[in-house]
Amino acid sequence: MAGPDPTRFWNVPNALTVGRLVLSVVLFALIARGWYVAALAVFVVAAVSDALDGYLARRLNQATALGRQLDPLVDKVMVAGAFIYFATIEGTGVAPWMVTAIVVRELLIQGVRSLIEGRGEPFGANLAGKLKTTFQCLAIVAVLLALIARPAPGWLIARDVITRISVILTIYSGVGYLALAWPMLRGASPPLRAGEVAGGARD
Repeated sequence: MAGPDPTRFWNVPNALTVGRLVLSVVLFALIARGWYVAALAVFVVAAVSDALDGYLARRLNQATALGRQLDPLVDKVMVAGAFIYFATIEGTGVAPWMVTAIVVRELLIQGVRSLIEGRGEPFGANLAGKLKTTFQCLAIVAVLLALIARPAPGWLIARDVITRISVILTIYSGVGYLALAWPMLRGASPPLRAGEVAGGARD
């Protein structure tokens, strides 16, 4: 099977990623207007498209260096933007320090990823990064559900626990990525992580 064309932008996974960027703008507008049910529906669709584009990239053999950078960048825009809007709404449980931690981490790691990918070396997600993304999405869903249903205090506690776990994983995975990237930035090969073999993919 022929390999992916690295110069081609419009393939199926990248089209889904661009579509998710458009959905992010719609999501922010809906949150700003207080239309939380519609915002939740849009976010769920965006999350499904996020799962699909990675699968289709592998299935259709359309994985590219551009896609490896664009996909997490759009994810960061959507997640960070949602948390920024939540911090402006009273009673969401999202504090400014959480937004700061998420935005700084995501910008820093995206910059490191772009630098390493620019050298032709893949720098995909590890387990901690995937868990971080999962809990960030769960936190966004939990906050939106709380805004929609005005639930009992027990549910609000669960929402806050999920949100704090997502922030802790955001910081933890960021430190892990920096530790992995450091030898690569110095020109050396990174140490193998558990479950990896030499020459294996990082995703």
